Amino acid sequence: MSRPPQSQNSRARLAATAAALGAAVLLPVIVNRGLLEDFSRVFVLILAVLGVNLLTSTTGLISLGHGVFVGIGAFAMANLLDENIPVIVALVLATAVAGFAGMIVSLPALRVRGPYLALITLGLSVMFPPIGRRLGKITGSALGRSVEVDGFDPPDFLRLDERPHIWNYVVCLTVVAAWFLLTRNLLNSRIGRAIRATKDHEHAAAAFGINISMAKTGTFGISAAMAGTAGALQAIIDPYLNTNDYDWTLSLKLYTSAVIGGLGSLLGAVVGAVIYVGLPWLNEVLGLLDSPSLAFGLGLLVVIMVAPNGVVGLLARFKKKPRSSQDGD
Repeated sequence: MSRPPQSQNSRARLAATAAALGAAVLLPVIVNRGLLEDFSRVFVLILAVLGVNLLTSTTGLISLGHGVFVGIGAFAMANLLDENIPVIVALVLATAVAGFAGMIVSLPALRVRGPYLALITLGLSVMFPPIGRRLGKITGSALGRSVEVDGFDPPDFLRLDERPHIWNYVVCLTVVAAWFLLTRNLLNSRIGRAIRATKDHEHAAAAFGINISMAKTGTFGISAAMAGTAGALQAIIDPYLNTNDYDWTLSLKLYTSAVIGGLGSLLGAVVGAVIYVGLPWLNEVLGLLDSPSLAFGLGLLVVIMVAPNGVVGLLARFKKKPRSSQDGD
């Protein structure tokens, strides 16, 4: 007797997850320092894209300003470290600051619909660099600022004093994996089902006692907190920050990465981030175009034409193809 398709899919997902984790664990042994640092940056990007994915797929809200929350998390981390706060505590506090900022920004979402929230968040991302340049003590003005991460040393028993890049990689991998686990549990919980109900039909959800305002505001805050964690980790990996790095183009690329990866899927955040990094890299290796932005834009058009529901949606469509008549007998 054949196994149920659902059981087979669960086993396949479990095997894929185990393979991905195994590859991630082996990377420090296989690749050199420069490439391992690039992988750490990819993990940070995956976390930021995951925040956008969570917000849009569960509530239907479109944010074109999540790059701002990445910047808030990064600068909050830098300033907390200046106060000699332990790195782990600073990471948690920077995440909380970005999450609180996201909840404040989400308040207009309770009054506007459609593209208006997207325009509000886009305007925020446009204003962030010039406003940040006026906050000299916090952001370092137009010149930016460095981040003191002397207290972020690996434990002695790991013997990684001369290889801090491996420690940075392990921390990024651990934090991102923890966020993925929390997100999956949230989506599968009663709260997650209630949040998704607000996207499908607000009036019906309200009739069943779901607090629409709390669902939207809370989800926006969680997604902004993810972006804030990404920014805090970025401050550790690349200890130099400039407000220009968190302009509207970053926010737009985070959203497009979530879309081309596949909204509503945790794997979509991974795929979207890999495409975001991989397209310009592939263009540079092949020497096709002289502009990374042009390469990303053209690649985005091709992906959207081939997979309008995202890469993960395209793979799912192939899985749903009818089985052969032999399988049906």
